[in-house]
Amino acid sequence: MNNIIFSSMVNDLKNATKTSRHPFRYFTLATSDYNGIPRMRTVVLREANDELQFTIYTDKRSKKITHIQDNNNVSLLFMDTERLLQISIQAKASIITDDFTLRNIWKNIPQKSRKDYTSRLAPGEQIKNPNEIDFLESKHFFSAIQLEPNRIEYLRLKRPNHIRLLFNKENRSWKHTFLVP
Repeated sequence: MNNIIFSSMVNDLKNATKTSRHPFRYFTLATSDYNGIPRMRTVVLREANDELQFTIYTDKRSKKITHIQDNNNVSLLFMDTERLLQISIQAKASIITDDFTLRNIWKNIPQKSRKDYTSRLAPGEQIKNPNEIDFLESKHFFSAIQLEPNRIEYLRLKRPNHIRLLFNKENRSWKHTFLVP
């Protein structure tokens, strides 16, 4: 059963990158600021591969970049309210710095979405009016982050028994154990 659950979870996460309405498309990413205070935000799952490495996009001036530079331990939370399925992940985050990789990602971003990475001011800066955001024409602040899970908790609420599993990555394989829900 655990191999079926793990395979199903991997398929769900990979499908979320291709299906805009998939419940795992948007998830919560938690980092810690320099004082150790947790900071959460919703991000978009852009890539997921068979090894469960995830990619998200961001503005390189965002707080999550500085948080990850200080402490690359992050948490991810996925929730499917229809199936009452929660996936909680602990991961190591790394900022993608390879220019070739970033250029390839950038050229595949739709033109209308590129604007999100071209504001003159950094994300989180105060403004007086959201209609007065100034965008740059020929410069962008696009960045990407790779997330590599090392611990996954799977929780499925169902009757007669809820199912909760802990998957720990050991070397390149995943070991599992059942937990009390």
